[in-house]
Amino acid sequence: MLKHQIEPYKEFTQNYYTDRDTAHDFRHIERIISRLELLSQEMSPSPDKALLYFLACFHGLGKNICDNSLFCERVKYFLLDLEWNETQIKNAFQSLERHIINPQTVEEAIVHDANYVELLGAFGVAKAFTTGGARKQTYEETADIFEYQYLDRVAFITPMGKRLAEEKRNYTKEFFKRLRSEL
Repeated sequence: MLKHQIEPYKEFTQNYYTDRDTAHDFRHIERIISRLELLSQEMSPSPDKALLYFLACFHGLGKNICDNSLFCERVKYFLLDLEWNETQIKNAFQSLERHIINPQTVEEAIVHDANYVELLGAFGVAKAFTTGGARKQTYEETADIFEYQYLDRVAFITPMGKRLAEEKRNYTKEFFKRLRSEL
């Protein structure tokens, strides 16, 4: 059943990410997708693949769905073609709205962690300074913002996400400690 395969969701959404910055383009979505299986381990109940793939691929498009009725209709017809029903579509849109701020389902928790895991570790540091440079921030400003907003504040939900975050958080703290001593 196409509904439970990742490819239709990727094909539908890919072009909607072409105008995004490098931290939020379709490669970001592919990195999220690449973490789904690992983060699904130890989750109970097992995630609904259709909802999981929807959330992963539409992760950065939630605002577009809610704010643009034409896009909303396109997405609804796309999902109906994949044999989703109206209730499933309504629930998926609600999941998309809350998966980053207030995840409530297994699928939301997995995509939440798949997104946030790249905020920490070497990739997270690189991403922070790329974003900081684009905003014309100093190294100190970028470090302050990153440490305050992300380092200890991002909570992980899945068992695997918690383990990955601990190791990446330790690396990131050590990096910023060393950076501050060199600055």
